[in-house]
Amino acid sequence: MKKTTKFISAALAAALCAGLLAGCNSASSSSGSTSASGSASASASASASSSTSASAESIDYSKGLAENGHIDGVTALDYVTLPADYAAIPLAAGTADVSDEDVQAQIDMILAQFAEPTQVTDRAIEDGDQVNIDYSGSIDGEKFDGGTASSYMATAGSAEFIDDFLTQIIGHTPGETFDVEVTFPDPYKSNPDLAGKDALFEVTINYIEESVPPEFTDDFVKENLTASYGWESAEHARESIREDLRQGQISQFVWNYMMENSTVSEVPQAVLDFQSGAMLNQLKGQASMYGIDSATFLQAMGVASEEAFLEQYAEDIKSSATQLLIIQAIAEDAKLKADDAALAKYFSDNMGTEDYSTYEEHFGRPYVSMVVLSELANNYLMDNAVNA
Repeated sequence: MKKTTKFISAALAAALCAGLLAGCNSASSSSGSTSASGSASASASASASSSTSASAESIDYSKGLAENGHIDGVTALDYVTLPADYAAIPLAAGTADVSDEDVQAQIDMILAQFAEPTQVTDRAIEDGDQVNIDYSGSIDGEKFDGGTASSYMATAGSAEFIDDFLTQIIGHTPGETFDVEVTFPDPYKSNPDLAGKDALFEVTINYIEESVPPEFTDDFVKENLTASYGWESAEHARESIREDLRQGQISQFVWNYMMENSTVSEVPQAVLDFQSGAMLNQLKGQASMYGIDSATFLQAMGVASEEAFLEQYAEDIKSSATQLLIIQAIAEDAKLKADDAALAKYFSDNMGTEDYSTYEEHFGRPYVSMVVLSELANNYLMDNAVNA
């Protein structure tokens, strides 16, 4: 991941999940809004294309935050009792273990992004294959409109075509020409004249298309991944991925531990208000990507209003607000501060520069401080965790 992207991801995670960075058990909290927004993408695109006056809405990321990254006016330790051993959380056996299979799975996901389509002609078609075909259909020896196509890509075994058309091509080999017999459904809205009729299709298999990933070699890493990840060789990449997975597992464990063993007497309204605002900010940001306002985007999602949106995710908001309160409690108790030095180190470590002025201008100092404070709390827990 590019270093600049890492900050933005952390910032968005903070907006969605009250500032919790990688490893905190907040993924489930944010997934609802992400998937809901994703399902509206097509509708939003359509709205954007018809919109003539949409403009980006103002987003105040720092609203409700103090300069130090805390929730303004809230002392978290008034509401949170941290576990007595939070500064030395006992790690369960195997928490830091990462298998070769886990590492390879990550590599495979990376390689899939660079896979190239390849035409295969030397094997039989299997269920689920992407297949390029020509077909010509006839009823009682007469061709009909819409029954002929060339170089059509279809999925073998799917219900993309009528009847069991695409099941009948399974087992055939590229280069073969053969007949497929099907019956049109009745009724058949696409062409009522064909409803219930038997048809014969002459089918030619052109090729099977497979996505073939490249080999994970030193040359591949240098050419495609060094600039983004800083990896200098395939082995360096494997070691880095293994360490990232290890750190992620430890972080996940310690945050699960904190959520399960911290006692929260109450979540102040100020924290809930901040988290609600953060959810709406993310909504506005997504809407602006389509050139529309958040009300139009919500409409595309099938949600009547901002109030209805927040009500829909009320449980997620409270969960994320609780996590934010615990983070702030850790910062207060451990005397962690997102001061100038901490911010400079964060940006130096993650972006290769101590100059964070661009981010401060966009997000506001309080918000950037909250992101850094979240990482400081995360690092504090991980650095002090001990093997059981």
